[in-house]
Amino acid sequence: MVDDNESKTLNTTAMSIEILELLEEIDGGRVTEIAELMEAPKSTIHGHLATLKSTEFVIKRGDIYYLGPELLRLGNEVRTRKKAFVLAREFTEKMFEQVGFRSNFSVEMGGKAVFIHSASGNKMGWAHERMGNRLYLHSTAVGKSILSKLPRRRVEQILDRWGLPAETNQTITNRADLFAELEEIRDRGYAVNHEENIEDLHAVGVAATEQSGDVIGGFSITGPKHSFAGSERERQLAEVLTELVSEYELELSLV
Repeated sequence: MVDDNESKTLNTTAMSIEILELLEEIDGGRVTEIAELMEAPKSTIHGHLATLKSTEFVIKRGDIYYLGPELLRLGNEVRTRKKAFVLAREFTEKMFEQVGFRSNFSVEMGGKAVFIHSASGNKMGWAHERMGNRLYLHSTAVGKSILSKLPRRRVEQILDRWGLPAETNQTITNRADLFAELEEIRDRGYAVNHEENIEDLHAVGVAATEQSGDVIGGFSITGPKHSFAGSERERQLAEVLTELVSEYELELSLV
């Protein structure tokens, strides 16, 4: 049972997290602006910001608060805590060099796909592929590739938590349809995304697993619809991606 003091502490933590997420969304803000957006007293927001600033989770420039360097340190800890994640960075960059399309490595955390590494050369990055961004698994190529390797019970748990929200008119919103597609993905070895989370965006995804069969994460390449035009072109890209993931899995097993 949660007592009143513990509940208050939990609420305080939740508000601090909400402030951090809001600062990320609006790219910095003043106390008044944050208080208005969160519909909270300025004094309360100021207290949270002062605490976050003391631990460098936020920094202050003039009267504007921004996300701080401590978050970067923690984020880098996530990206480097496993040798599999470190090696994935090398292969993400290798994929971009080979195919010329934006390449990503993502992992499943809390039932969503979280971007860990991305490579796009001197191309401008896309907002949804920023490090740490979380996307639904059912509407992305990398997410579906990961789901195809997970036990059905785990997939059901993820769907119970997040559902199957429609992000475009191409998104799968029916469980039976999703499980049918996951079976197809297992048969052919890769997943595709045809404008299912963003219009005009296509992608191919392949999951990477350990020798035990446990899922590490997934690699994907993304690009405009016209760049992936034709099933043959898509198969060619999938073949390159599949070979690279196999090489990644082999090298990881030897580390």
